[in-house]
Amino acid sequence: MQLLLSSPWWFIPICLLAGFGYAYLLYKPQFNQMPYKIMAILRFISISLLCFFLLGPVLIQVLNEVQKPKILMVLDQSESILANKYAEYYKGDFLKKWGQAKDKLGDEYEVEYLNLGSNIKISDSTSFTQKRTNISQLFDYVNNTYARENIGAVILATDGIYNRGNNPIYKSLNKNTVLYTIGMGDSILKKDLLIKEANHNAIAYLNNQFPIELTITANDCINSSSNLNLTCEGKTLFNSTININQKDFFKTINVDLLAEKPGTMHIVATLSPVNGEFSAANNRKDIFIDVIDGREKILLAYQTTHPDIGAIKESILSNQNYEVNALSLQEIKLSDLNLYSAVILYQLPGKNSNSKDLISSIKKLQIPIWCIVGNQTAIEQLSLVNNMAKIDKNQGRMNEVQGFFNSDFTAFTLDPNTISSITDFPPLTSPYGFYNASIGTESLLYQKIGQVNTQTPLWTFSNQNGEKTAYLFGEGFWRWKLFDFVKNESHTASNELISKTIQYLTVKEDKRKFRVYPLKNVYDEDETVKFIAELYNASYEPINTANVQLTLTDANKKIFNYNFSPIGNSYQLDLGFLNPGIYSFKAKASGVNETITGKLVIKPLQIELVNTRADFGLMREMAANNSGKFFSAEKLESCIEELKKNTNITSVSYNEKRPDELINLKWIFFFLLFLISAEWFIRKYEGAN
Repeated sequence: MQLLLSSPWWFIPICLLAGFGYAYLLYKPQFNQMPYKIMAILRFISISLLCFFLLGPVLIQVLNEVQKPKILMVLDQSESILANKYAEYYKGDFLKKWGQAKDKLGDEYEVEYLNLGSNIKISDSTSFTQKRTNISQLFDYVNNTYARENIGAVILATDGIYNRGNNPIYKSLNKNTVLYTIGMGDSILKKDLLIKEANHNAIAYLNNQFPIELTITANDCINSSSNLNLTCEGKTLFNSTININQKDFFKTINVDLLAEKPGTMHIVATLSPVNGEFSAANNRKDIFIDVIDGREKILLAYQTTHPDIGAIKESILSNQNYEVNALSLQEIKLSDLNLYSAVILYQLPGKNSNSKDLISSIKKLQIPIWCIVGNQTAIEQLSLVNNMAKIDKNQGRMNEVQGFFNSDFTAFTLDPNTISSITDFPPLTSPYGFYNASIGTESLLYQKIGQVNTQTPLWTFSNQNGEKTAYLFGEGFWRWKLFDFVKNESHTASNELISKTIQYLTVKEDKRKFRVYPLKNVYDEDETVKFIAELYNASYEPINTANVQLTLTDANKKIFNYNFSPIGNSYQLDLGFLNPGIYSFKAKASGVNETITGKLVIKPLQIELVNTRADFGLMREMAANNSGKFFSAEKLESCIEELKKNTNITSVSYNEKRPDELINLKWIFFFLLFLISAEWFIRKYEGAN
């Protein structure tokens, strides 16, 4: 225990002197009488203490805390756990032993139960219905969530099959945490025929052929045959006989189908089962293709080649609603400009090229422009594109700048992961100078120069009198794309920036006063389905005073009715999880004559049944990498005993220094109250004023 003061220690004699002086002056005339001496002493102590508390005394208490080792019991809840002959054992005796593990470990350990599937959840309930398994996320979850706790061991019961995330072999728990793995499932290869993969594009175009690639595998089905059928709405689109001539059979079948009408095509690929097959559940794949009338054409014009051109083109093509023509200034035919929905001017107008005719033709046709400014851009000619932004006093100099998100940006929304990634992206090369943005511009990103966040636009947009323009004041987007993959193991963030920019430029202005749409048109069955509704008055101001209702109809004509909830200036509706299939929806708002209709697709997830062979080798290696051991499900009790014998799993004692202001102690208050009350009582008893 330690006492600290916010003022110098030599202030304490001053406090004592103040108490003494106050008591002396107050009781000096009657100091020869005993009651007054007692009152003087009481007044001296109370005044000295009050003055002392003005110095802000802080009491540092050293608390000793013993933290028992926490044992995390993690159970795989995926469908593949029950896709074997041990299913009844896992649902019965094993779960009983799993629940009793807490009692067997005793009071020396703190036990917490978690469920593993597509995500991690603290729970002791079981269902074995998860559609995905991400084992690698368990390591990140434990390391981050329990970083400040004494985690003695993690007991992971799984079949070692993962279909999401990274290979868990390359993950590890924080030091001193032991991993014990409990092997579930069957590692023996079973007689099984399945459609392992169905590769296809999400979008096809009306009256065009589109490919579907089916990967068919068979284990121990030699000298058997199966019939492959592809059907849509009861109509057979493709039929073929598969002859299995190997014990480990593998075959890829490519099918070209015709997109005959717009809308969502639900294609069902099935294999007829063979005799003695373990499971026919994986003999089916549901394929959903969105057939649309056409796609937007984008022109990417440039004066010289640059890595950005390929990176931008690839990002645009990640959205199958667009096709891109990347052409040099010399290859562009002005007569073909009317074929494009938007034009990207990469470092045009350029220092060494004449693009006045091109820009003039684009503006005449009122085609939206995205101008990307770099080292080869003729800064003084930017006004040819639009007067929305000017750069003065450039003098040919460049800056290395990063971007940071403008939280007030409203033209469109970005995924939170994209927003957080932007601040980590490497610098772009941006023109130096004074940026003068005109009224009506809105910046998605501002420039960050060194450690300083400026209000200089980096990625900005304008919509003046229906003329849409975008600017990116920097070259080097290819670095963002590479860094995105390194950090997020995908190009999702960088692709979204490009895709949302193109979408902003190409989308036609919606003048409807009532709008209803799902956040996505195609959901996986393990995703919650959400809708957004927007309602506007005659002045196109958002309102949410009307009641908005949604009617959902499934493929069996069963009807579900829902009501939207007002959130801010719009409406939201969370339908939760829906069964796989194609749904039609109809939305109405009270006082509005318009009815919104549309379709929604819920894709079934079958990946848990594609591979049902347990990977005990993976589990042994995971345990060995984290100082643990592997046990079969039948030997769960042996795992518990092994854990209890591990001397490294023990309680940890912590010394914590806890500061607290002395005046906050309750006994101090009552002591002061006693001093003042006692003095008051004696004064009254003696008849003093």
